[in-house]
Amino acid sequence: MNLLRTFVVGLFSVFCLQFVDAQVAVSVSKKKTVIEGKTYYLHTVKQDETLYSISKAYNIQQKDIIFNNPGALESIRVGEELKIPEKTDNAAAKTQLESAQFIYHIAEQGQTVYSLMQKYHLTQEELYKQNPELEHSPLQVGQVVTIPKQNSKPSDADNGFRIHEVQKRETLFSIAKTYNLSVNQLMDANPEINSRSQDLRVGQKIKIPLPDLKPIGIPVEISQTDTVIVRKDLEEDTVECVPVTQNNFKIAMLLPLFLSDNAAAVSDTSITKDTQGRYVRKDGTYWISPHSETALEFYQGALLAIDSLNRLGLNSKVYVFDTMRDTLEVQKILSKPLMKEMDLIIGPFHTELVDKTARFAAENHIFYVSPTALNIESVKNSPYLIQVTTGTMSTVAPTMDIISQQRDSIRVVLIGNKSETDQTLFHAYHNKLKTILPDSLISTYQFKVDSLKTPPEYLQKKKKNVVIVTATDEVFITIIAAHLNASTRDYPVNLYGLSVWTNFINLDPEYLHNVEFRFATPYYIDYTRKEVLRFLQQYRKYYATEPNLNKQGSYSLLPVQHAFLGYDILFFFGSAVKLYGKDFGHCVSHFRLPALQSDFHFTKINSTGGHINSNLNIYRYTKNYKVVQEKKIEN
Repeated sequence: MNLLRTFVVGLFSVFCLQFVDAQVAVSVSKKKTVIEGKTYYLHTVKQDETLYSISKAYNIQQKDIIFNNPGALESIRVGEELKIPEKTDNAAAKTQLESAQFIYHIAEQGQTVYSLMQKYHLTQEELYKQNPELEHSPLQVGQVVTIPKQNSKPSDADNGFRIHEVQKRETLFSIAKTYNLSVNQLMDANPEINSRSQDLRVGQKIKIPLPDLKPIGIPVEISQTDTVIVRKDLEEDTVECVPVTQNNFKIAMLLPLFLSDNAAAVSDTSITKDTQGRYVRKDGTYWISPHSETALEFYQGALLAIDSLNRLGLNSKVYVFDTMRDTLEVQKILSKPLMKEMDLIIGPFHTELVDKTARFAAENHIFYVSPTALNIESVKNSPYLIQVTTGTMSTVAPTMDIISQQRDSIRVVLIGNKSETDQTLFHAYHNKLKTILPDSLISTYQFKVDSLKTPPEYLQKKKKNVVIVTATDEVFITIIAAHLNASTRDYPVNLYGLSVWTNFINLDPEYLHNVEFRFATPYYIDYTRKEVLRFLQQYRKYYATEPNLNKQGSYSLLPVQHAFLGYDILFFFGSAVKLYGKDFGHCVSHFRLPALQSDFHFTKINSTGGHINSNLNIYRYTKNYKVVQEKKIEN
């Protein structure tokens, strides 16, 4: 898994990274020197300049400055002279040779098969045809890749398209999913395709709309309420939720980066460092500790949000600390005098670290956002704690609301996996069903995967069968979905389940569409939204890879992409601080901002506690192969 991004050399060596005002004016130095044949600027650091602002001025990455100036890992000082590598405009031209028929591309550091496909507008099959070795081993630095010249430029690029050649067993649905598009978008770009049959021929060339290069550009929308009076903790005074427009603020991010796990790779003889300081296996693939993956994804999304906020005029200092999921380490971080200056604390991720951080936040009147931990009791007793995660149990009530509206025309079949140790969700559904339907309309079953009954044994023909399945095992769900799909000709059936199913590799999406699968979730990414496409484009550009899906969130069975979560949290709360200042948390219930993965609607849990995210939506797979939002819930 390629999770070692281009900036990792700095991240894995530094305890605290600081990003500040992107608008600081930095003058490019006229002094140059040549060291071992390479040209460097000699830049003298001036007041208020930072790694971020200097890297922007010289149009290079921060890790390039850190690599050439090891002392910059800890800090940079006014008057210090930095070696800044010169970025040559013709660098790209040096990485390829041309013949009459082919371009011979010399692979650079950080390039992947995917990035070459995008650069030269090739399909994977076209690239593998000329370079069969790429199908069996990763692209390596210095490797020569043969690019067919006739394909090196897209014939329709100027019109906003690339060309895809249809392969065996590909459908419009599978192609749309590959390019993060909807089937309707593909149909609009290819009107020659029959809208009813949607048939494709092997070898057929279809147009793929290209996303534009604009910024992510999520609009900031604020509640129309001008002034709201709320209680402030347990004190008698009140606070008014009126805009104060704070443009400078400090954020502390406490993340389980496990830097020491990655540093330990130095002693592993099978892992070496490349010229840019990144850990590489002998086969050329990048290495990173599995413990670091989730936090790194979150951090990368957060960096993109910080960049977006800077463009909106919010000058931020962001301090990143490695918690290593260790209570003593968290205590050391919280004891730093700097922490009392924060306007916002985000993290740590893990439940066992929440209370310690929440107490510090309350003592110092700093609002604290818990991104992934789920601990209702902590929220009840911590007025400055804001919890983003909502558990799987929260999906029961909205599902029952929809079922209760159909109670006169349905019967419910509740199915659980007898092999699963946690039966809490199954019993929660069963208890709730008994309050809205008579026993005669409820059938419950507990199956094992090797003894599943077939639908005729539990479905009826006279009424619509609403089948609720609380299982999480992929094999179990795949078999049931296949059975129900085959039964739709003879039995009226709808399927209700969990959002984590949507990421099961072996579960055919067509089955879910045929049974109009419904699921409740706070997390859902609409890949047809232009903001989502722009985020993906920027993520690929800066990190040369795709955001990875953690199918099961750390503390629930709600699928969450941590890169999107990092962006949404930083952008939401950064915007809230910009509007309301450090006391934004007293007004967070009235703050609205559209997000990429989950719109946040925070509700105060009780008069003395903190806030919890109450946003939950129900989505439905339709028979015409769309996924639509059926109901929006704010508890």
